[in-house]
Amino acid sequence: MSEEVKTIDSKIDKTVISILLPTRGRTDVLKKSLESLIDNATDPSRLEILLGLDDDDEDIRPYIEKHIAPYMQENSVECRANIFEPLGYEKLNIYVNTLASSATGQWIFFWNDDAIMETKGWDDIIESKNGEFKLFAPKDNHEGHPYAILPILPMDWFRLLDHLSMNAQNDAWLSHIAYMLDIFERIDIQFLHDRADLTGNNDDETFKNRNYMEGNPDDPADFSHPDMQQARVRSAYKVAWFLDRIGQHSDWWDNVVAGEQDPFEKMVFPQGVKGAGQLEANKESEIPDDEIIEL
Repeated sequence: MSEEVKTIDSKIDKTVISILLPTRGRTDVLKKSLESLIDNATDPSRLEILLGLDDDDEDIRPYIEKHIAPYMQENSVECRANIFEPLGYEKLNIYVNTLASSATGQWIFFWNDDAIMETKGWDDIIESKNGEFKLFAPKDNHEGHPYAILPILPMDWFRLLDHLSMNAQNDAWLSHIAYMLDIFERIDIQFLHDRADLTGNNDDETFKNRNYMEGNPDDPADFSHPDMQQARVRSAYKVAWFLDRIGQHSDWWDNVVAGEQDPFEKMVFPQGVKGAGQLEANKESEIPDDEIIEL
């Protein structure tokens, strides 16, 4: 019988939550978003905010220094910025992977500059999940969309795979893997996504310049390209191995591998709501024997 392995952070007293936040072209909107996180946290000092800024976004850095940094300091919130050569929305995953590589928290929380936290004590709710290896999905205003629009996940996920996502559709990437393993869970945290197509607000250049990497499966960078699908399957195998090591075995995954379970049975899209890879999900359920990874 194998010895149960504790997660890396199981013996750390203070829970730190690392907020990953690439942002571009938004100042007051960013300030409002960050203040909603801080004002609704029980203990803001447990927050680590990691910003991803483009080096040609000339207004943002002086704005942060003048209007955001003092508020962070008043609330004992650590905030660091990574400066990038502009990569565009189509490489959003590179921003978050890079930010995650410098995170020191036990939890990773994806965040958007047009998101508004609405739940008081949201950090306590995340802390209550310590020791659970799952993808947690806050509640939102996306009309029942089955993805974790702003995912919350243990830092061990990144440590295990050395990345969070290989495609700009970070929410879809992580959600697909979690559904394959039956480790997707809604969490009692509510946020408002104050996005132009949802609320009519923030209809700016940042919103208009989004370029989704989906809908063209012949493109190697597309979410539904066969190589991308198999990359998610390989990640699922690695996560399944880790789940076994921490005593959280997935019978669901065993049945998926055996061809006895549709991995996306619980990933239900309401009528009129679509998501990356929705039409390709069944292909990912075809897991060939040669995809088994020895660890």
